[in-house]
Amino acid sequence: MIGALVKSHLSMWPFVKWFLIVWAMETAMGLMIFNHKSRWIKRAHRLAVQSNIELPSRLEERVARRLRNEVFVSVGLFPLIYLPMWILVLRTGLRNAEFWTTWFPRLVVLLPLLLLCYSFVSVIVARWNSPGTTRVSHLRQIRLREAFTSSESITLVAGGCATIGASVWGLSRVHASTSWWILDLVALAVAAVLWWRMEEAFMRRPSMASDVTELGWDDVLRFRRVRSLAISAAWLPPFVIFLLDLFVDQSLDHFQRVNTFPIYIPIVSVIAVVLIFREGRQLWRLEGR
Repeated sequence: MIGALVKSHLSMWPFVKWFLIVWAMETAMGLMIFNHKSRWIKRAHRLAVQSNIELPSRLEERVARRLRNEVFVSVGLFPLIYLPMWILVLRTGLRNAEFWTTWFPRLVVLLPLLLLCYSFVSVIVARWNSPGTTRVSHLRQIRLREAFTSSESITLVAGGCATIGASVWGLSRVHASTSWWILDLVALAVAAVLWWRMEEAFMRRPSMASDVTELGWDDVLRFRRVRSLAISAAWLPPFVIFLLDLFVDQSLDHFQRVNTFPIYIPIVSVIAVVLIFREGRQLWRLEGR
């Protein structure tokens, strides 16, 4: 057992080293390939068409820069967020019932909070605009529920329920103690409260606009940020926990029965979420503000 443990720790360091090298190379290549201004300006115009808003030439570069920063931050942080979990599942010398009973509950408790932090950081990028001496704003405060349709709100609740279901399946599979079940529920409640506070902070942020056109784009990007954070916070945890559940389930059976069909469940769910959230692209056009 001690020999396997030492071997496992020794085998992780080369993996971490090469992982960071490959990640740095891919990031550098991505910057060189995708950092063309014309590409992001086209994407900004595509967003304008989808959101039914005019994009004047004076705002093209600002909106394009904001979209570019969103993607680069998300791609840059993604490998680092999942690195601890990848290292854990690659410790081949310790894949047994005792190991998963010890470590799986810890992962299930930490993942919702960790993925929420990733979702938050991925939408916090540089301000898209610097208003002049004159700043315009709305007549009333935008409420969070105005950023989602009824079907989208139901989808977000379904994501929370899916997280609980995936956690329950995994915890029961490793026979976790009652304290871990309670801690998991507490972690989910804390993640939900933090998400709500983050979203409220986004909605209450002062407008970054000097005229009506800039105010419209400020709303588009504000709603885009709020909706992106909601989707990631609601559906990233069940997606990751479900895949981890599958790995643990097959690891406990020593991979004697490999069934790839359940992998399609989260893939179909993600496609359904994307399609549902298409209908609320123009919610930023609220009347009476």
